Amino acid sequence: MNPCSWIPQRPTPGPSARMEFLWHLFMMIGILARTGMSQGCTPPPGAQNLALGRPATQSSIFEDVTGKAVAGKAVDGKRDGKWVQGSCSHTQLDTEPWWNVDLGSRQSVSAVIVKNREDECCGERIRGAQIRVGDSLADHGKQNPICGTITDTRPGSVSTICCNGLEGRYVTIVIPGRAEYLTLCEVEVLAQGCTPPPGAQNLALGRPATQSSIFEDVTGKAVAGKAVDGKRDGKWVQGSCSHTQLDTEPWWNVDLGSRQSVSAVIVKNREDECCGERIRGAQIRVGDSLADHGKQNPICGTITDTRPGSVSTICCNGLEGRYVTIVIPGRAECLTLCEVEVLAQGCTPPPGAQNLALGRPATQSSIFEDVTGKAVAGKAVDGKRDGKWVQGSCSHTQLDTEPWWNVDLGSRQSVSAVIVKNREDECCGERIRGAQIRVGDSLADHGKQNPICGTITDTRPGSVSTICCNGLEGRYVTIVIPGRAECLTLCEVEVLAQGCTPPPGAWNLALGHPATQSSIFEDVTGKAMAEKAVDGKRDGKWVQGSCSHTQFDTEPWWNVDLGSRQSVSVVIVKNREDECCGERIRGAQIHVGDSLADHGKQNPICGIITDTRPGSVSTICCNGLEGRYVTIVIPGRAEYLTLCEVEVLAQGCAPPPGAQNLALGRPATQSSIFEDVTGKAVAGKAVDGKRDGKWVQGSCSHTQLDTEPWWNVDLGSRQSVSAVIVKNREDECCGERIRGAQIRVGDSLADHGKQNPICGTITDTRPGSVSTICCNGLEGRYVTVVIPGRAEYLTLCEVEVIAQGCAPPPGAAGPSPTPHRDPSAEGPLGQTQRPGQGGVSLPV
Repeated sequence: MNPCSWIPQRPTPGPSARMEFLWHLFMMIGILARTGMSQGCTPPPGAQNLALGRPATQSSIFEDVTGKAVAGKAVDGKRDGKWVQGSCSHTQLDTEPWWNVDLGSRQSVSAVIVKNREDECCGERIRGAQIRVGDSLADHGKQNPICGTITDTRPGSVSTICCNGLEGRYVTIVIPGRAEYLTLCEVEVLAQGCTPPPGAQNLALGRPATQSSIFEDVTGKAVAGKAVDGKRDGKWVQGSCSHTQLDTEPWWNVDLGSRQSVSAVIVKNREDECCGERIRGAQIRVGDSLADHGKQNPICGTITDTRPGSVSTICCNGLEGRYVTIVIPGRAECLTLCEVEVLAQGCTPPPGAQNLALGRPATQSSIFEDVTGKAVAGKAVDGKRDGKWVQGSCSHTQLDTEPWWNVDLGSRQSVSAVIVKNREDECCGERIRGAQIRVGDSLADHGKQNPICGTITDTRPGSVSTICCNGLEGRYVTIVIPGRAECLTLCEVEVLAQGCTPPPGAWNLALGHPATQSSIFEDVTGKAMAEKAVDGKRDGKWVQGSCSHTQFDTEPWWNVDLGSRQSVSVVIVKNREDECCGERIRGAQIHVGDSLADHGKQNPICGIITDTRPGSVSTICCNGLEGRYVTIVIPGRAEYLTLCEVEVLAQGCAPPPGAQNLALGRPATQSSIFEDVTGKAVAGKAVDGKRDGKWVQGSCSHTQLDTEPWWNVDLGSRQSVSAVIVKNREDECCGERIRGAQIRVGDSLADHGKQNPICGTITDTRPGSVSTICCNGLEGRYVTVVIPGRAEYLTLCEVEVIAQGCAPPPGAAGPSPTPHRDPSAEGPLGQTQRPGQGGVSLPV
């Protein structure tokens, strides 16, 4: 075989093609010549830094008046590049100087980020430094596979070198072939995969799937659809895994139904003793083509974890397409998939989360001006979401190369999500394509080098993009369009704080439930058992003896069994408050799910603890994530895990007693009207004051089988909404149809209100269920209920929109309060506990 046969062969270009090539070449040269462009690739948002605090060594140690520049200074978490700050590692003038970090175990590496020193001296010294990843310490790791070379030598440059899942325990940086000083101001080693956005929708669930062939044995036919049936069980005998024959380049494909923006793809491997290694090298591809079964679509990642039962999370960072294909290239193999989840780009912002950007100082690369006035940066943080250019509430730059916009939050903040409203008139929505959201503490190059939390892919007029940052910390939020000349227009930018407001009156599901942990620490105060974190005592002083505590474990964990599958709103964690050890909880992950495999560490994640102050109380939003077990784990390092109280709050809340129902009798509309022998199920039947959920009574609204069916009520004026209560139909048919319905509140009727802010999602699909969704004062004139992402019937037997505030004093004039419910008919969460009853069946 010709050793160069893998190089793509291209036809000889014609004159027009050559001109186009030259134009692109000159443009690229111009871009690369500018300052501020970082080398390499975009790291996956939320990816774990495997190197932070790990043991590091180097070829020698430089010392001056600032002290010893030891290797560990490059993994101390400080990106400051000024030599006088004393946070950079530095060798002597060595021949082929090297630096090495021990990750503690074999890891799959996505990228390595290297921060160069930023003072006037010596940035060019790092030229040609190689990044190597592998399991050998022979010659200090210099013989391990190479994943890239640093070429950017500008002072303060940040080089991001893609390793694409290269595996190894050691990461070595070496300057080959010459005598040099090696200075590193920070090295971050990012894990392959990413943290999926909490609450993100699984686009693949129940969708049509095909594969290259079907394997069959005594358990039955392992058809492609078994990988999207919602069951993560990986035991072959359970019959929930897809499986092909021994095919050459076997493939599996799911049709999402329409073009979607994909955040991540999660793949569950089989977990019995046989065959986990077969999935090695499987590629994830996303695109709009079915040519060659989708194998030519863009690739978003490769599976490298072949352990039995492994769960691989592959970041796609908004890659768009209708089809997701998994293929094992280059060999004959069986392809087995026990579950595939395709997560939508974006996330559900925590209800009631504070907008940190509102009214804060903002700047941008230039200011556009026309007859409507100057489109200054501050217009994007004025609290107005109107996207019509003529209203004068959008910021706008000139046609700049890599235009940018920046807001100063005033202090270092933990950011949950950034929401960006695009302009909604006919002109120019597509300009925002590829805009990056960056969060950090540096204003160097206007913040363009700060960590990235996501990219905008939705360019529809009036689109609202919600980009998850998962607690990324920083003082400045920058939006930049990289790599081209463009105008940057922003009609509103909201920066939401990490954490959320727990629903008032929500029930603590964890109190007194059985809890376990990886080990038990013991001293003179006694045994710090797991149960102490669910004893109802929030005291954070160690000497009081009410905190759980593990030994110094690798990836320590704590778990509580809620007794049954529950819908979780938030998890609240109280840190210890004495002088010692608050920082130990940094990076602890909250997982919720039904599996105890690996102590629940593979269950879906709903958030990460970033606040390490003594006595801190971290409120992590789970937005209705369901499961029986809640696990807290510190990944990727050896640590003590101390928890002074853990509260797991149920989804839903108690509305203020006697609060006014703003929706009663108000005008309502819906996407279509279903009609049968009982009459027309018009939208107004959901606000007629009757909570009867029996279809035959004729008091429920009902749409046809619509794509993304919606229902909307006009409150008449802008209102502050405390909660929305939705009564599901209670006969035997169809309660599950309401699954995933979103409640949105706002002032816009664009797209029937589907782009307004979300205050929650319905997860209880039991017949006759009453879901109380907290909106925590979210304001707007319109309340929309919509089932996103699928074709469905939307049936609502009553919708109550509860005003924020309280009941007027007795005898005062005003509207009558909402009738009280019969508490004997409800469970602890305000959800009706009635059995299903007979009635007219609707078409499925």
